Amino acid sequence: MAQGAQWKVIHMAHSEKNAKEILALLEGEGILARSKQVYRTVSSEDNYYEIMVLGSEAVEAQQLLIENNLLL
Repeated sequence: MAQGAQWKVIHMAHSEKNAKEILALLEGEGILARSKQVYRTVSSEDNYYEIMVLGSEAVEAQQLLIENNLLL
């Protein structure tokens, strides 16, 4: 990874299951992605997750989510 690469939030997933589905799609397409739980005291199914990719891949990643009906 390039030094100074920045992570960009491209989506907020509602539930851990939805976040994992999105991460699997992005990683399957070769896009480095990660998620971060938003609230510490909320269950995984009621929580929100930030979906992050490198800034240089953000547009492509969002397009993939749109094409796969994963942007809610």
